[in-house]
Amino acid sequence: MTWVELLAESAWRGSIVLAAALAAAAGLRRTSAAVRHFVWTAALAAMVALPAALLVAPKWSWRVETAEPVRAAVAVSQGQVGTILKNTGGKTTGATNTSTEWVVGLWVLGFAAVAARFLVGAGRASWMAPRAAEARHADTMLEELRRGMGIRRRVRVLESADAAMPLTWGILRPVVLLPEGAGQWPPARLRAVLLHELAHVGRLDLVAQAIAQAACCLYWFHPLAWMAARQLRKERERACDDAVVSGGVAAPDYAGHLMELVRALAARRSRWEDAPAMAEASDLERRVRALLDGTRSRKPLSRRAAMAVASAAIAVLLPVAAITAQAQATRGSLVGVVEDASRARVPNCQVTVNGLDGPGQWAARSNAAGEYSFAAIPPGRYALEIRAPGFAAFKRDTTVAAGKTARVDATLDLGEVSETVVVMGQKPAGDTPPAAPMARPPHRIRVGGNVQATKLIHMVKPEYPAELQQLGVQGTVVMRAVISMSGELLNLDAVNADVDARLAKAALDAVDQWKYQPTLLNGQPVEVVTTITVDFQLGQ
Repeated sequence: MTWVELLAESAWRGSIVLAAALAAAAGLRRTSAAVRHFVWTAALAAMVALPAALLVAPKWSWRVETAEPVRAAVAVSQGQVGTILKNTGGKTTGATNTSTEWVVGLWVLGFAAVAARFLVGAGRASWMAPRAAEARHADTMLEELRRGMGIRRRVRVLESADAAMPLTWGILRPVVLLPEGAGQWPPARLRAVLLHELAHVGRLDLVAQAIAQAACCLYWFHPLAWMAARQLRKERERACDDAVVSGGVAAPDYAGHLMELVRALAARRSRWEDAPAMAEASDLERRVRALLDGTRSRKPLSRRAAMAVASAAIAVLLPVAAITAQAQATRGSLVGVVEDASRARVPNCQVTVNGLDGPGQWAARSNAAGEYSFAAIPPGRYALEIRAPGFAAFKRDTTVAAGKTARVDATLDLGEVSETVVVMGQKPAGDTPPAAPMARPPHRIRVGGNVQATKLIHMVKPEYPAELQQLGVQGTVVMRAVISMSGELLNLDAVNADVDARLAKAALDAVDQWKYQPTLLNGQPVEVVTTITVDFQLGQ
């Protein structure tokens, strides 16, 4: 699985996870906001973990029947461009690679832009803490509330002119940042604010926020990921509101404090701050409604509820990552690589398979890497044939099993060269020799690609023996030989036994002196088989 395929698989499978989270959150609308916040946290964590789960999870599959395709020859290019060896110098080419590079580049740009947005916000929050002053007026109240909420980590409370809203920053060493002038607040408002911010610390909301930001970076193109992050922020603030009310602050009073904070400070809040802030104007109306709704549950997240939500998330994640629908399980695949004798790949070969157990023919061409593929053909026996200019046809029978991939790698041999020579003699008067066979014109196979065909550069024409002309003997001598890498004929011999031996000798003596320019394969001379026909004919 390529990186782009992994990201695409994670995106559409992640949609299932987020849809399940949306359904769960809707079903838990009468439960506390803390439970719904954890549902969204678990869903976004599953999104982040999904690529790794796709790589390591065992695959479960089921078979899905599909309709039979039309059994006709279709000349299309199948398969993906793989690693190109030797004849392409190890470089991949083509539209598939170009489009893949564009997709990768676009994703990297989006990832970088979103990550930069989050990093700038985090950097600004980190920059404010060292420059803030200790809020001594809030230390005593903070310690009292921290112990009452069971928070063991030390929490500092600071006051900064750069903090437009009360906010919390830091996971291991948390800091509560109050706006400048917080020392003039009424004790009730300060208590409500500290309760809200300590709730962020105790609930580890910054960890959940980091998970949401990681999911948005990975899936910046996925609208459901941003929707989930937005819902997580809303439920986070409502859960902290519930913690404030549960801590003894009256809901109407706390709603009033929220309204005052938004009215006084919302206009100052920087858009680049990236820490949990207490008063968000965008969702203020719904938060106030939730505060004043006495029927809502305000219970914090219990260990039992957290285990149940985490188990449910794992129960959704594993099948989503593991299940693979084998839509072609009732079919099989046939793949292979085409090479020449020098082990270089041969591109653009015509590849056909013909069914031996019934009608049906499929066709494809090898890609730039010499790879061919038939992704979904019915199981059975097939006759595979591969042709390329300048090479002899490769033929082999193979069997394709349902749900399996058969592999046939082919090595193409060079095509044979043929020459035909007609030697005319004088027909004796009054003699009627047997009819001579039709002379065939010289024929040489045209080659392409990396094959340069052989060429006859020196020819000695056979002589028709006079005695055989007088006797009316004629015939055709068929010879086979190997054109060596130096262009000489090796193992020259007549292959037809029905010709007069004296004609055969005359042909062999002449042809043995022929000289060729050798065949070149990828620029190197190679041996090739040739057939030479010498036709002795008697004329009038």
